[in-house]
Amino acid sequence: MSSSIEMLVHKQEIQELQVLYAVAIDSGDYDRLDNIFTNNAVGIYGRTYVGLEAIKGAMYSGCEYLTSVQHLNANHWSVVTGDTAVAGCYLHVVQYLQNAPGGDHHEMGGEYSDDLVLTESGWRIAKRSIEIKWTKGNSLIRDNRSAAAPK
Repeated sequence: MSSSIEMLVHKQEIQELQVLYAVAIDSGDYDRLDNIFTNNAVGIYGRTYVGLEAIKGAMYSGCEYLTSVQHLNANHWSVVTGDTAVAGCYLHVVQYLQNAPGGDHHEMGGEYSDDLVLTESGWRIAKRSIEIKWTKGNSLIRDNRSAAAPK
């Protein structure tokens, strides 16, 4: 395989990881994250979570109470250097909580930034951080789960 084709394959595999992350979270199948992150990965989602199980726990507590959630990713980019890469993509998240006081919807947009390593099992995210750039709708759905929960 030529170098440029190999680079395209790496970039496609990294983009697929970013997409599968969204599928895992939105489906509530957090065990899919086992094939996306390294075991000792770091996730920075407002606060820092160290290790795959901590990241899975954060995703569960941040999404499981919702009626539905949908992550849309776009503008994927990556720079591959040997067995490591830096990558990112834009995100648009729609959260829906039926009958929530103050409104059923919350949306946010921003950017994911990833550090990746090439393992024997393929590319894995070693570090993922999120930068929220805008929000709209009922922020209680995201910021205060107990206040947003229907009574």
